[in-house]
Amino acid sequence: MLISKGNPMLMGCSRYKDGYNFTYEAECDSAALLIFDAHMKPKERIELDSSMKCGNIFSVHVSGRRLDTCFYCYEIDGLMYLDPYAKAITDCGRFGQTDKEDMYLAAIDVADYDWEDDRPLNLDYSDCIFYKMNVRGFTKSRTSKVRDKGTFAGIVNKIPYLKELGVTTIELQPAYEFDEIGRFPQLTDTIMSKYGAGTHYSVDKNEQRINYWGYTGGFYFAPKASYSSIASKHPGVFRDYTVEFKNMVKELHRNGIEVVMEMFFTDESTGFILQCVRHWVTEYHIDGVHVYCDESALKALSQDALLADTKIITVYWNGKTGTKKHMANYNNDFQNIARRLLKGDENMLGEFAAISRKNEANSASINYIANNNGFTLNDLVSFDRKHNELNGENNRDGENFNYSWNCGEEGTTRKQRVRQLRIRQMKNALAMILLAQGTPLILAGDEFTNSQQGNNNPYCIDNEISWVNWKNNNDSTEILNWTKQLISIRKKYGILHSRYRLTQSDSLSSGYPDVSFHGLNAWYADMYNYCRQIGIMYSDTYSDKESRKLIYVAYNMHWENYALALPKIEGRNGFEVVLKSCDKKENIYIDSEKRKVVMPPRSMAVLIGEYPERKTTMDVKKKASKNKK
Repeated sequence: MLISKGNPMLMGCSRYKDGYNFTYEAECDSAALLIFDAHMKPKERIELDSSMKCGNIFSVHVSGRRLDTCFYCYEIDGLMYLDPYAKAITDCGRFGQTDKEDMYLAAIDVADYDWEDDRPLNLDYSDCIFYKMNVRGFTKSRTSKVRDKGTFAGIVNKIPYLKELGVTTIELQPAYEFDEIGRFPQLTDTIMSKYGAGTHYSVDKNEQRINYWGYTGGFYFAPKASYSSIASKHPGVFRDYTVEFKNMVKELHRNGIEVVMEMFFTDESTGFILQCVRHWVTEYHIDGVHVYCDESALKALSQDALLADTKIITVYWNGKTGTKKHMANYNNDFQNIARRLLKGDENMLGEFAAISRKNEANSASINYIANNNGFTLNDLVSFDRKHNELNGENNRDGENFNYSWNCGEEGTTRKQRVRQLRIRQMKNALAMILLAQGTPLILAGDEFTNSQQGNNNPYCIDNEISWVNWKNNNDSTEILNWTKQLISIRKKYGILHSRYRLTQSDSLSSGYPDVSFHGLNAWYADMYNYCRQIGIMYSDTYSDKESRKLIYVAYNMHWENYALALPKIEGRNGFEVVLKSCDKKENIYIDSEKRKVVMPPRSMAVLIGEYPERKTTMDVKKKASKNKK
């Protein structure tokens, strides 16, 4: 074995010049690289001294021996530490479980992979429909009926379903090797901050609660082993589980579906964060990241040339430094405004009208009404208050103000009247998300009434409460079909997902502006504090100049019938109802004479009209000349 000074620019472990390059950041004078064989038995010890150090980075080049199947870690002052740049880690295949025999080591190499010309899809935000999921919870339930439950392979099994639903982008909660149970004790030691090996965060060891969501530190360069069917089936033997994540991405791309992953950073440096995101984009072909980091790191991500086509999403991006629309922010304002309008709060129409057409020039907006941190859509219309007793914190955790309404009875009920109203409210909520400008996001399971039994913060619950329940019933089938219809309408009419900001003007002189708002009178929306009704009309001419379709979206969130005015369409019969959230027995009445649409209580409808082709002055003169002849 030949030992020489390595390249300090190559962080972690990598093949380099017919050998292997190891780098490690540590504020100490000496350390040791420990190499283990394929059976995780000690094999080599390489001392690292000041001659192999540049700044705080030790680097060493090892050649003359094949180490592809070996593992490694570092030793400092008699303690063993994992490389924060590790690409795969041993003995992590059992979620939420540890064993005294477990030995956590970093793999020196991962298998070469044939991507078969795969590359990120680079879909425009305006064309995307996001679908948020927890990798484990998405298919862990027995009701999922997939072979490899709770894994990347389980997601692959559900691709036909995702395609049929119509989503374009899946967003994964953290799927890197986060520490859900405190299996890496060295990460909890403050010494790790000194040696640059991750974060100090850990779960409460006295309680032994599992960090099910994954919003914690860990080894950001390695996919989570317990989310792989390969590692979970062989927990005592290392199998290269990184292949399963790559298989998932490639198969999703083949079916036109992007992959975005959440990454929760704590006090990591800007350079580390930039290297991490680059790694996932180049090594795993993901299409974007939803990052939790400070503003300096976010700015670096937005300006990095390698990530120019990568979706970068955060909760506070202001869009001021990005020159290309690959940045997006999680629009929590949309959630709160839509929820309040849904339950009938006063003085919400103006805010809803503004936010439903929000479409910034340099950044996108991700709109949602339910997310993992909060009620599911079903629970939003079934509970007035949170029920987080099973979290072990006496219901003190989780948001207290959810802008929810139980429709008359708390929790599950057999009352048909209450159940029907809840179905209607879920339909209304989905329409608000999918028919607004920006990028809609659906929480996995919301499209078929999944419930968490009133728990709005199941961060530590790894059971049927947090897992998606795929069991079908009449209500779930109805909501699922409704969601498919809304997605189909959104995709059909380009004006419903415009790439540009709508201006409420008729710049094309078509006779109708790109978007307009209506109330008791056409062209005049009633924005009084007591009003809960609005008509929003879109002209599809502004997405396709050959189209003359008008899409009128009517909302009545009042508890009484209400009439909304319809604009006049010259030479045509007017509008036709193509979708309605109210019960099949209830009619959406259109008064053609008075140009009114009468909406039942707490309902919405989509109406389609078509105006004739406008005749220019030249056309009129030609017709007159022809008649004279």
